[in-house]
Amino acid sequence: MNNAWRMTWYVGLVAMALAGTACEPVAEGEVRVTMSGGDGTQRGYASHLFQDGWSVQFTKYLVSLGDFTLTSASGEKRTAPEHVLVDVQKGDVPLTGLKGLPAGRWGVGFRVSPPREDTKLPDGNVSAEDLAMMRERGYSYWVEGVAVKKDVGVYTFRMGFPVNAHMVDCINGVDGTMGIVVPENSVAEAEVTIHAEHMFYDRLGTHRGVQLRFDAIAATADENGVITPEGLSTQNLLDLRDRNGGELKDDQGQPVVYEPGAYTVRTLQEFVTQSVVDQAHLNGGGVCTVAH
Repeated sequence: MNNAWRMTWYVGLVAMALAGTACEPVAEGEVRVTMSGGDGTQRGYASHLFQDGWSVQFTKYLVSLGDFTLTSASGEKRTAPEHVLVDVQKGDVPLTGLKGLPAGRWGVGFRVSPPREDTKLPDGNVSAEDLAMMRERGYSYWVEGVAVKKDVGVYTFRMGFPVNAHMVDCINGVDGTMGIVVPENSVAEAEVTIHAEHMFYDRLGTHRGVQLRFDAIAATADENGVITPEGLSTQNLLDLRDRNGGELKDDQGQPVVYEPGAYTVRTLQEFVTQSVVDQAHLNGGGVCTVAH
């Protein structure tokens, strides 16, 4: 065999080998997405968890969310375009699914935003009236429930928060790694987990050293004992007042202080809205980066 024929023969073998490799099927899997409020939204928070002795029970916890997106290491994006409004107080809710994904690691992102014209009600536990109200008022979260404190009383709350946040680069709460791994010929579970305790934090920008408080929230209730966004907007963070108009103090007689950190917030409504911006996590405690 002369050199020219030998080269032709070799190139042909390489071409056939590459062609055979290119035709091999890529292993695929899928992702199933659910949303959960966990014990917090479903069972509430007992009095021993609050610095000021309140207990809280939710009767409704509406979350408006969509555009669940997976991003591969090569930059490929797969998005489930559905936008939904669900009540996680009633239990875990299936949201969407993505199939035919190449197996491997994918980054996770989604958007918490007010209901749109195409927003769906997949769990059947949210009324069309609540959907219309949240869309009109620009709320992504709407919560209702009851707060109780011994020797103080029972208060009802109906609170809404206008969050519009793109959550990206989510850490997996199961193992602390980035995103999720799509298995070959199987299903990966991705749970958007709501940490409702964020709305009771007394400081922003950190999860460390926070106390859960409700006195400042309760002090904004109207004459019927109902707490609303309008009431929360009257509570000045630099001059917190109690129900009687006096300086708000804790059980030890010390002034109650909310720490805004680097955020410019003036009222309790603005403070709580900022506090709940990052309360949607991945698979339990996996935090996400907020990219507005």
